[in-house]
Amino acid sequence: MNKIILSVVAILTTLSYHLQAQTEENHTKSEEHHQVTEHHFASHENEHEGHKKHKVSFYMGYTMVPQAVPSHDLLLVPTFGIDYTYKLSKKFSIGVVNDIEIAQYMVEIPAEGGSHGEHGGATEELEREFAYVGAVILYYSPLEGWNIGIGPGVELEKNKNFFVGKVIIEKEFELPGHWALSPSFQYDIKGNVYDAWSLGVSFGKCF
Repeated sequence: MNKIILSVVAILTTLSYHLQAQTEENHTKSEEHHQVTEHHFASHENEHEGHKKHKVSFYMGYTMVPQAVPSHDLLLVPTFGIDYTYKLSKKFSIGVVNDIEIAQYMVEIPAEGGSHGEHGGATEELEREFAYVGAVILYYSPLEGWNIGIGPGVELEKNKNFFVGKVIIEKEFELPGHWALSPSFQYDIKGNVYDAWSLGVSFGKCF
């Protein structure tokens, strides 16, 4: 009888030990799975936080107009703007540029039928007053922080409107809080009759 009791106790002890070991193993696996899940979600959240697709920027700079008259001295025109950019991928973005020139000036352009770059042809003077330039730009990023953009646009002004071809080169510096500072060079060819180039800086918020 004692042997039977001892055998039953031994069996129960063994079963209890195995059940406890199995429970601890399951608990350990559950904790590991929970930690892996938390790490995955944390990594995904950090990745999402680090890749903002939208950016709105305030631009200020000076536009240089080589064809300004009467003296053909290089005219510096204060220029301000609001720009929007959407990041398509790591290398490509698309944006809208909206700039306005805070000045009135005259430019010398080819006479009717002439084109920009011709020498010796007839010319005429054209007044420009608070001209607005809007353009849709496709950006390519060859190197981290560097963007090259090109696109079509329009210059709207009360005397005469022109189609515009715009080229932009900018260097973007990331700031804390998803802000960005971007010095840039821009070149505009306006209606194939005169051109302008700009130096400025944009201060933008990414979101």
